[in-house]
Amino acid sequence: MVPSRNGIRVLGCAPERSSLTTMRIEIEIPPDVFDDQFPADALATRVREFAVMELLRVKRLHEHEAQRLLSVERWELVKMMERAGITPAEKVFEQIRDELSQAIARHQPVHTKEPPK
Repeated sequence: MVPSRNGIRVLGCAPERSSLTTMRIEIEIPPDVFDDQFPADALATRVREFAVMELLRVKRLHEHEAQRLLSVERWELVKMMERAGITPAEKVFEQIRDELSQAIARHQPVHTKEPPK
């Protein structure tokens, strides 16, 4: 167990059967901040989503891995990524395709008809 630092403690980091590692993190938060409108499990879900999005942002996870870890559909992951300011792969590819098309169009000769005699 890693010692507490700013109220956060990593409880363990152990390899699973898959290529992924399980990490348990404990955060010290006063219990009176939670109620029926904001239960502790809602925060736990958001913290998990944040951690996965951050791993995506720093390119430590691929999008398909994030999708699997969060147990969401592709469109749900795309929405999460966009909310976090991360551009999904298909949008990056669209942007590259558009930029390439524009560059090609700028460098192609313009075909004009010969002026009438």
